[in-house]
Amino acid sequence: MAAPASQVRSTLSDLADNGVARLAAVLAQLDGTPESIRGYLLDLTPVLISAYSDGTSSLAADWYDDLREQAAPARAFTAEPVVVERWEKVGRMVAWSSEPLFLPEPDRGLVAKRLLPEVQKEIVRPFRDTVTTNSKRDPASVGWRRVSSGSGCKFCRMLADKGAIFKAETARFAAHGNCHCSAAPAFDGGDGPEASALQYVASQRRRSETDRARLREYLNANY
Repeated sequence: MAAPASQVRSTLSDLADNGVARLAAVLAQLDGTPESIRGYLLDLTPVLISAYSDGTSSLAADWYDDLREQAAPARAFTAEPVVVERWEKVGRMVAWSSEPLFLPEPDRGLVAKRLLPEVQKEIVRPFRDTVTTNSKRDPASVGWRRVSSGSGCKFCRMLADKGAIFKAETARFAAHGNCHCSAAPAFDGGDGPEASALQYVASQRRRSETDRARLREYLNANY
């Protein structure tokens, strides 16, 4: 029997929170010049993200297989962990996060405020990528759902509303720093409506000013 989505989402959040806490503890103890601290973070952050990415992607693949077995489709398929290398982007993120170290009055707190939410997002990304990528490869899958806590931000609640299934190949998992939403596959015969036009718009990487205004108005009126 597959674990409930809420339990898996909680486990994912615990993994990410643990990784973030480890980095926060190191950051608080680092000593040296701004250049040396930035250099250490540039070396450490990708290693830490990589270590936790293996765990979150494996968690997703195992859960995907459990859910698939429970759905009992006719054709065989085994999910594979998906970890997309983003080290160049991570390096730019660390460099940007480290900028407050070079202020006339170095601000270690602002470094943490910038860096830790982005690290959290990178740790959970492989879980989501594993579910969404395998959903596209699996002949029995009709798409994927967003799983939120129900007490998250308006944006996350809207994207997960009504158990909407994202069926379009181009649909992406939109997320922000400290977002604890997860993804779940949907199989043939599964309940749930397809994502609405606005949910698809909200999941896009780039939105027009008109789309952003329409989305803000909808969120403020309904969540």
